[in-house]
Amino acid sequence: MKNKNITLRYIKESDIADYIRWTTTETEWCQWDAPWEEDDNQEFVQRQRNSLDKTPERYSKLEIDTADGRHIGWVSAYRIDSEKLAVGLDIPAVGNRGQGYGYNALTLFMAYQFEHEDVLYTQTWSGNTPMIRLAEKIGFTECSRIPNIREVRGQKYDALTFSISKSDFLKFNW
Repeated sequence: MKNKNITLRYIKESDIADYIRWTTTETEWCQWDAPWEEDDNQEFVQRQRNSLDKTPERYSKLEIDTADGRHIGWVSAYRIDSEKLAVGLDIPAVGNRGQGYGYNALTLFMAYQFEHEDVLYTQTWSGNTPMIRLAEKIGFTECSRIPNIREVRGQKYDALTFSISKSDFLKFNW
């Protein structure tokens, strides 16, 4: 799948080196993506390895490449409340943010997910202002807020859930 300056694709063997780097030395992104969760870096990398050579019926995670072929992150989809499909995005290197890659990757992935869904969700926390701005730019609206449930670096934050209908997505993004 391609959209402007990015390509979404399935994971390949050469991506594993990036995941190792992103979980050992370039870890700033972990301060934004559910920083209250403690994930074992080796298990995270092993999950990526386990997904090699497996082509799912419907993509729940795709890698993001720039137009020049640099692997810069991933988009993913997961279920919340057992039935609602939520989407997410990670671009680990700070230098790859703020260039439209996240917007282009997430909207392309959402267009694919909307082939099977009428409403999509995304979740974050009130301290993750870059993700909140991106969600609002795409057209998501806040539909749930749980105050002071997330603790990040000693401070309490709200858990946020946003939603967007397929028709609203098409109005905002196509």
